[in-house]
Amino acid sequence: MNGIKYDTEKLSKAGKGAVLRVVVAVYIAYLAFKIVSADNTSMSVTVSRIIGALFLAADIAFIIYTYNQFHKEMKAAVLANEATETDEEEEETDE
Repeated sequence: MNGIKYDTEKLSKAGKGAVLRVVVAVYIAYLAFKIVSADNTSMSVTVSRIIGALFLAADIAFIIYTYNQFHKEMKAAVLANEATETDEEEEETDE
């Protein structure tokens, strides 16, 4: 282990949020696939591919957002006591 202690409530919230966002990202990718592969529709093939590509681009942007948000929430879950304890130890050694 790396020795970093986390606030369990914030850690749990970060994990649950990431899982829900991944489920949404998979669903958006599924929708993009279904739009592109729609054979029996009155929409032209070109329009369906353009809309599918837009959905795929939105999915990629959402995945990047999910990754960044998870890392931000993980940094916020680090307990602040560790940082203050190491600062106090350094002050004691200086005196």
